[in-house]
Amino acid sequence: MLPNQPKLLLIFPSTLRGGVEEYNLIAARGALRQGWDVHVAFPERQETLSLVQDFQSAGVTYHPLNIAEDTRLLPGLARHLPRFLATLGRLATLKPNLVQITLPAPDHCLGTILACGVLQVPTVVRFGLVLPLQTAVHPWRIRAYQWGRGRNQQWVTISQNNRQLLAEMFQVPPQEVTCIYNGVNPTQLQPLQDEARHTLRRQIRQELGLPESAQLVITVGRLNAQKGYQDLIPAMPSVLQQHPDLRFIWVGDGDLRPELENQIRSYGVEDRVILLGYRSDVPRLLQAADLFVFPTHFEGGQSFAIAEAMTVGIPIVTSDASGIPEVIQHQIHGLMYPKGDREALAEALHWALEHPQEMAALATAARCRAADFTETSMVKQYGDLWRRLSQRVPANVSAIAALHVDQV
Repeated sequence: MLPNQPKLLLIFPSTLRGGVEEYNLIAARGALRQGWDVHVAFPERQETLSLVQDFQSAGVTYHPLNIAEDTRLLPGLARHLPRFLATLGRLATLKPNLVQITLPAPDHCLGTILACGVLQVPTVVRFGLVLPLQTAVHPWRIRAYQWGRGRNQQWVTISQNNRQLLAEMFQVPPQEVTCIYNGVNPTQLQPLQDEARHTLRRQIRQELGLPESAQLVITVGRLNAQKGYQDLIPAMPSVLQQHPDLRFIWVGDGDLRPELENQIRSYGVEDRVILLGYRSDVPRLLQAADLFVFPTHFEGGQSFAIAEAMTVGIPIVTSDASGIPEVIQHQIHGLMYPKGDREALAEALHWALEHPQEMAALATAARCRAADFTETSMVKQYGDLWRRLSQRVPANVSAIAALHVDQV
């Protein structure tokens, strides 16, 4: 660390690897380029070892922080006490100039938010997934989040849709919530020239043990009910009947994998679906595929997977969930269908596979649209926000540090 170098601490509760984790890698690398001394803190799990290694390889210091959600311990606000104390101890040790907390959902990380609020550490709270309210948020939770927001904290969402939902959920003015869209690195996702792409297509099919004639439909995301994989499987038999050379490639892992594997077998398509698990070469796989399908039920905004698919120029079929319509227009940048509508999904797949030229034109338009959602733009917006916020009230951790609360 250089003298007077500001310290940024990124905190998130992940126990698996997915879009939230890739976002934090991008943010950390961007912060390093901007001159921050970057640290990350998240639960230490077998499933996150590769993530720890990637952060360390980038020059980011990792700190174990067990803040994974656990509803079994205590009711109400008391349930968040262990994560409050764990975060307080980590803050007292590191004394960051700025904290950014990435929430997979609005009910995560309350203990961490309160710990930052107690110390008045300048804090960005980035909300990922925000769903329409099914039941009213308990008043104590609203008061707790509003109290934290008033203690030198700035809320961020990743779509206009989620900004409005979050404002309604916690009764705050929408204009006081910042919206910063996800972005990807276009230099790492440049579409290949024809010859190089044909070579890559052959390589990927050889690696997967598939014939060169195989058409690949790729899906990227955690194996979770949120992502809508259970809608895709029923659509497969009719699509495969018309396109027998088709293979479905799923990139990602998650808790729904056993259930999905059973569903795949029950529909008799197990020899047409390849579950690859986590992969670090998603852009390479996208460029070797013929179609990207994204059957998600809800997202925090436009997912990184969608942004990557747009940037490499692969034709897209996606649901209309959450903030996706803010990024993709139906029949302009791809095909969009009503989320959860299995028949509409099957029809969209049929049409896309039977009209490759039209889909290629939509993919070209999507690639142009992707220029509005770059990693450079995203990181710059966060960098500007970090600098403004860190110049407010200095982190008040010296008195707390003397308590050695990291040993509590």
